[in-house]
Amino acid sequence: MVQSTISRFLRGCRTFYAQARKRKFAADAACGPRGEQGKNLPFSIRCGSLSREGNQMQERIIDRFMFHKIKIRRITFRAVDLLFILALFFFSFMIRWKLMPIESADYWGFLEEWMAQIREGGGFRSLDHQISNYSSPYMYLMCMISYITDNDLYGLKFLSITFDYLASFAMFLIIFQLSGSVRKAITGMAFLLLSPTVILDSAYWCQCDIIYTTFILYGLYGFFKGDSQTCFIFVGISFAFKLQAVFILPFLLIMWLKKKTVQLGDFFIIPLLYVVSLLPAWMAGRDLKELLLIYFDQTGTYPWGTLEYPNIYALLGEAMPDMHHAAEVSGAGTFMTIILLGCIAYYLYTEDVNLTEELLITLALFTVALIVYSLPHMHDRYGFLIDLLAVPYGILRVKRLPVTCGFMLISVLTFMPYLIAVHIVPLQYLSVALLGLILFVGYDLYRQIREHSLTVPGSSL
Repeated sequence: MVQSTISRFLRGCRTFYAQARKRKFAADAACGPRGEQGKNLPFSIRCGSLSREGNQMQERIIDRFMFHKIKIRRITFRAVDLLFILALFFFSFMIRWKLMPIESADYWGFLEEWMAQIREGGGFRSLDHQISNYSSPYMYLMCMISYITDNDLYGLKFLSITFDYLASFAMFLIIFQLSGSVRKAITGMAFLLLSPTVILDSAYWCQCDIIYTTFILYGLYGFFKGDSQTCFIFVGISFAFKLQAVFILPFLLIMWLKKKTVQLGDFFIIPLLYVVSLLPAWMAGRDLKELLLIYFDQTGTYPWGTLEYPNIYALLGEAMPDMHHAAEVSGAGTFMTIILLGCIAYYLYTEDVNLTEELLITLALFTVALIVYSLPHMHDRYGFLIDLLAVPYGILRVKRLPVTCGFMLISVLTFMPYLIAVHIVPLQYLSVALLGLILFVGYDLYRQIREHSLTVPGSSL
């Protein structure tokens, strides 16, 4: 694929050079006498009615090169687009490279020990017993790293960084599918790669949230292309990596209610792929029941209402390490989340509305943000998917980019207590700010529904 793209680019450069020479000869012929005969003639006489500045811009070889069109599959790029992407990839990688030596508390507290146990157990042979509370697919990748490099820190970070770039391609495809604009798609790619949330999570923290969210992005790309099975295959892979993939399911369920792309039977792809992902570990000797229940065990690990995530439980005083009525409040919050999502589903199901791409992205962002804000036991990194969905939300309409940046800023401030042991802004203040952003997105969703409603005016809310 890469070799084919480079070959096309070089052929395009040669074609451009030949065409540029032809245009120059044609321009010389059209500009009248040259040399001693023509040097004293006014420029406007020698070259028609074009201005000197306009003619110079047209004749600059670098401009013709930069705007030369190169088609890769169904997308037409300009040379300047591809060069910008190359520069973006290089400098975004250099940012990450400078952060690689940092050992976070998660690395020396958990990941380093897990990698040591994997090596002692013989790489893939260590899958016969529980080493961590992570899902099996990520353990497979950790085992693979043990064979590739002895530097566990760099190996794990390189794994996450690889998915940073895979996610950026997914973001490009989503935005191009929705807008048809290469410039907007490249801007979305840049937003993701330069997002402080993404950079800190993979290159600084040595965490892997980008992996499951990458598959969700590819699943959404399949959805927007109208391919239900592809969508659920990627969401199923995402779920196999991390439980938090369920955050996108309410959006997909609403799409099924609205008969938009999603087929009911395709929901079963998710548990099917989860079971398939367990087979290598089970064949290595690990107990199947233990593998099937790993997500249930994870949900009971932390009793607090929130683990440093700025949601409603921080306002109720149930943030770690405080725990006043955590069990009761968490139970009530779970049912509250269900009914809030039910209200959204009911409203949209009974409303005849034209589901535009912009409305769908807004709905996906709103439902995910609402879930993370109202569900209990959320960790400080669980807003990661919100930040990624906020990118196309802002790119499709530039006036909303401050909202995108607001979500990312709150995530960065949420990371700080764990990364540097400092609460730059109290968690309760961040909770209020995040609530404001969610309400803004919710109102924007309502406005779009009213704008694209097909119901008789005055007959609906």
